[in-house]
Amino acid sequence: MLKYLLCIEVNILTNQLEINYTNPMEKVDLTQVYKLRQDFILLGLTGRTGSGCSTVSDILNKSKFIDCKFAKPEMSKTITNDERKEVILFNYLKSNWRGFTVICVSDIISTTLLENDFEDIKKYFIEQFTSDNAPENHIPDALDSIKVQFEKLKTEYNSITTLEDGSNDKKKKLYEFYFDGSIKTFSNDLKKITINFKSLQAETVYQALGTNLRSSGNAIKKEIAPENAYFISSKINEIIKAIKHVQNNQAHIIIDSIRNSIESMFFKERYSAYYLIAINSENEYRYSRLNAKSKLNKDQVDKIDEIEYSTKRGIYRFISQDIKSCIQNADIYIHNPTDEKPGDTLRTLKKQLVKYISLILHPGLVTPSPVERCMQIAYTAKYNSGCISRQVGAVVSDNYFSLKSIGWNNTAEGQVPCLLRSIDRLYTDDKIAYSDYELEETFKNVVHSKYDKVEQKEFKELLQGRNVSFCFKDIQNSIDGDRNQVYTRSLHAEENAFLQISKYGGMGVNGGFLFTTASPCELCSKKAYQLGIARIYYIEPYPGIAGEQILRSGVASKRPSLRLFKGAIGRAYHQLYHPFIPYKDELQIILNLSNEGKKMTKS
Repeated sequence: MLKYLLCIEVNILTNQLEINYTNPMEKVDLTQVYKLRQDFILLGLTGRTGSGCSTVSDILNKSKFIDCKFAKPEMSKTITNDERKEVILFNYLKSNWRGFTVICVSDIISTTLLENDFEDIKKYFIEQFTSDNAPENHIPDALDSIKVQFEKLKTEYNSITTLEDGSNDKKKKLYEFYFDGSIKTFSNDLKKITINFKSLQAETVYQALGTNLRSSGNAIKKEIAPENAYFISSKINEIIKAIKHVQNNQAHIIIDSIRNSIESMFFKERYSAYYLIAINSENEYRYSRLNAKSKLNKDQVDKIDEIEYSTKRGIYRFISQDIKSCIQNADIYIHNPTDEKPGDTLRTLKKQLVKYISLILHPGLVTPSPVERCMQIAYTAKYNSGCISRQVGAVVSDNYFSLKSIGWNNTAEGQVPCLLRSIDRLYTDDKIAYSDYELEETFKNVVHSKYDKVEQKEFKELLQGRNVSFCFKDIQNSIDGDRNQVYTRSLHAEENAFLQISKYGGMGVNGGFLFTTASPCELCSKKAYQLGIARIYYIEPYPGIAGEQILRSGVASKRPSLRLFKGAIGRAYHQLYHPFIPYKDELQIILNLSNEGKKMTKS
């Protein structure tokens, strides 16, 4: 690319861009600037079951732009800037479309079953699962129906695993194995016969198999070994390398879908072109889709949510499905309602796909939306939080998206955040960091019993210098035998943002907007209602009844409306909206190339 850039000269005094050719036959190829972006893109999809990850995969898997059925932007009589942006993005993607290759994680999980004997798999299913609507012998009979299919695939897969790791031959064979349709057919058949199987932990079959892989490295073994946390990610990465090889390093790839945030971190650390996209949808739409597609009722969907939104801590956060953390750590949020207008019910979803795929290919084509701008500030603010459980940021604006206050969950001013407190200093002279209640012997004894390993040499070696903080709420709830949320030392981010306005004499926010990287709890929802907040933009729903009980109560005109956030955030915000070169210069290069070409043609 250097040979092209050396041909470009900028006259600083006149601020004019000039093109000089060292070789009259050589042209500046501007596409080289964007080549890395356009040649390789890796998207991870995440979201609760029924949100639409598979729908997005199906759309982006199309090889031709026209087959995606993206609706052409409509222009109102009074054209808005949002409409202008839609036209720009649509036209760009139409000219630069390349379909995505989809890696289905359930196919990866199905393939790992081939590493076991069929009878061992059958034994595992009989021991670990029951069937809701069939006698006990239904499980072995159902599995026997796919035995021939299994053995054929196992022979083929074993022949591939014996090839040299990293060899081009193995990459080619692996690509053919995953994308000739055989493993997909096997996965679909297995899903059909196990749809009513339930594990003792209420997991679905694939949830249980995935958890086993992250814990033991084997789909039918439950032993826990932390080094296997990246097992599924590593398998996916093998397929990514195979795709890149077969497609000559020009690959657009989707992982459908990421179910554990540690797995997403694996790809984020390895690929700068990786984006985790969270597909969000209101529960009413999810229930409707899952009932229509899989005949699941609300109670069954809620049970799936309990598994996906795991509350387990420690090592289980590494091995279990944890959609909540995935959504919290996403780069791009896409809202997928069911459109009520006649025709394509995916219009809202598809408009967002056009926008973000275009911006990934060519950063800076358009500017961020006001909602993205405000949520990005809330997202940045959350890192000020000293809470060791979860960091949340919030922003309050007026109805013109002009910022009025910023908040994050943290202790009151003058108190020490939990992140900066330590078990060992609870017993020393750092008294100001702890309350009188915490300094009483009863509380200190409970803390000591829970952290009795702190002084052990082996534990200190494992810490590698980490500060040993503790959560007051967890300790107090263990004393009371309760799960009371009122014991948190921190103000909530939304609460803190509201109080900043009062504390520093800010303007009123009646009719304004609240942006939060989580969503307001019942207490913060009441405060937002009292302040006259008109809209609440949030990333994920609070697991309480704030929406139904508080925000959907009272005079309709006074109710704050809840809106799922859609947009780029964090790292992706900068990557998608920061242009590689000023857009004026980019156009000038193209214009000068065109003029130079005409001159050379005449000569």
